[in-house]
Amino acid sequence: MKIHNLEFKNYNLYLLLIYSFWIISLLLYFFLSDYVKAGALINGVKFGADSAYYLEQTNNIIKGDYIFDNKSKIGYLLFLFPFLYFNVPLFFIVFFQTLLTAIAAFSLYKITEKIFCKLSGVICIGLFLLYFPIQIRNFYILTEMLFIDIVIILSYFFVYFKKKYLPLIIFLIIALISIRPNGILFLFGILISIFFILIKYKKYSYLSVYLIFLFFSIFPIIEILNSNIKDWNIIYHISNKGIIYGWSFVENGRCRTACRGGEFINNNYQKDLFGVIHFYYSNFFELFKIFLLKVFWLLLRARPYYSELHNFYTLSFSILIYSGFIYGFIKRPKGNFSVNVILFFILLCICSVGLTFVDWSGRFSLYFLPLVMIFSSYGLLIFTKKIFKLYYNLN
Repeated sequence: MKIHNLEFKNYNLYLLLIYSFWIISLLLYFFLSDYVKAGALINGVKFGADSAYYLEQTNNIIKGDYIFDNKSKIGYLLFLFPFLYFNVPLFFIVFFQTLLTAIAAFSLYKITEKIFCKLSGVICIGLFLLYFPIQIRNFYILTEMLFIDIVIILSYFFVYFKKKYLPLIIFLIIALISIRPNGILFLFGILISIFFILIKYKKYSYLSVYLIFLFFSIFPIIEILNSNIKDWNIIYHISNKGIIYGWSFVENGRCRTACRGGEFINNNYQKDLFGVIHFYYSNFFELFKIFLLKVFWLLLRARPYYSELHNFYTLSFSILIYSGFIYGFIKRPKGNFSVNVILFFILLCICSVGLTFVDWSGRFSLYFLPLVMIFSSYGLLIFTKKIFKLYYNLN
């Protein structure tokens, strides 16, 4: 190993060290969670606002009651099903999610290795496994960690695509959409990437067939979107829940009544995709301004109600990650299909939050943050090399 040239050879050792630190950090949280503000575990499990709902609905499935008021996360209920059916302790869910995260982390390393280099992969897996706001999600009975892990593993199968992977890829896409409705954004990323690849290589005959396919595909996609829009009551939430959901910048506190981010023209729009489009068309300039503010808070990950120390940690990490991402994005392999799928998914996730709302805890940014780390890791690697080179030149 030559520090001044930043040549690392024993990559397996570095991976082992990162995994070891990760396991130690999880064990420390497990045993010391009572000392973490709002982070105490109950029998090794953390319950969120929706945890009771997921457990109740899964028990309804077990009893044979298949009627739910919200079908958008049926995949997560099916994931919980075997654990509750066999009446095992809920900690086994945490254990399974953690095991899947270990697999996803190695997938992230392999993705970054292929797109950039091995050392970039080491940095990426370190960023992912040692970033506490992501890893704490392993302990929650919520959709987030399962969704994040599947996004990473699905990306791996695209980067290392083989025809024999196709059935598994289709299964993972369906699983992703059924666990969280924004999983459909990964499918959109694939469809957009195929479109640009066909144009790039001038496959116009294939493009014609593809456009016909997209035309007929749009109807079931609209149906899925309409179902989710109805469940979310999205226009009401955009109109009344502020820029950061439930927070009033005017009152500097939680919204006591309606919490508007702006003044909107309200014409009792229909609760479907066309109603949402009409709402945005009628309020375009106001909503565009709010869109930019929402994207700002999404990427920043800081919050007005966090402590100064919490915001310092969050801001420092965000600046580090996104500054590295810009360099990695510029130096990425151009015209690579799998890279385009990943980037379009990131972009669509950001846009979807800008068009809806920023959540209270910043978790919406976690869905795409590991994929951002792929590009950030290379930027950080190059920055570090330049710093070491400058240091040794001066000495």
